[in-house]
Amino acid sequence: MKKIFIDSFRNTRIPALVFEPEQCQGLLLFAHSFRSEKEEDGRFISVGEQLAKKGWLSIAPDFPGNGESEEPFSSYSLRSCLDDLESCYAYAHSRYGLKQKKLALLGYSMGGRIIAMFLKRHPECEAVIFWAAANRNYKEGDLFLKQDLARLKDEAEKDGNCAFYDIYQKETITIGKDLIEDLLESDALTPLKDFAGRALIIQGEKDTTIDIENAAMIYDHLSCAEERELIYLPEADHGFGLWDGRYEDSLALVKETADFLLKEY
Repeated sequence: MKKIFIDSFRNTRIPALVFEPEQCQGLLLFAHSFRSEKEEDGRFISVGEQLAKKGWLSIAPDFPGNGESEEPFSSYSLRSCLDDLESCYAYAHSRYGLKQKKLALLGYSMGGRIIAMFLKRHPECEAVIFWAAANRNYKEGDLFLKQDLARLKDEAEKDGNCAFYDIYQKETITIGKDLIEDLLESDALTPLKDFAGRALIIQGEKDTTIDIENAAMIYDHLSCAEERELIYLPEADHGFGLWDGRYEDSLALVKETADFLLKEY
């Protein structure tokens, strides 16, 4: 594993982890959750290291305003995250010559929404993995982490950004208008309908952040997939063990993911 900076299409620098195999047979792109980081508390590292031993190149970026990003969090939006994931994909092709190599995507929570949008642009993707993914469609009046999107939209339209109270880290942060617009306008379910590859969905049954019905919704929209698997971890919440000390849930999350990606390769 090494840390690098990747030049983005937005003329910024993207902090990223790269897991290099001796001989590359495929690429895995990671998309972390809202207000998180490229390591995802070691879970992305564990997956990347296991896959590297089996010939997979993996890249895990910090999205704007997260982790070691040089940008403010107000630059975080679905479109900026998507552009940065595109930049990582382009970097992998230019640096490692990935023509005709397998492509897989892994998204956690909001990252699941981002990889679904990425999938719409890249039908060559062969495998997708969703960890407690936030893919349902939003509308004005819906709640995003217990806050009314309509109110947030009104505030953001006045100043270009708005105050947002993070109920988990218990602090008020500034989010940009682009994020609110992206949440209201994006469709992270329709791109799944034509996906013909392999799909894995992992959801904690005690998740109170992402309604577990989201997992079933994602599964149903993947009806054309060659293979689709939905795994419920019965005691896991949205943190998959990090919030309640059940580290066995994190171990299960990593194991199921690695086994899924490696079983055919």
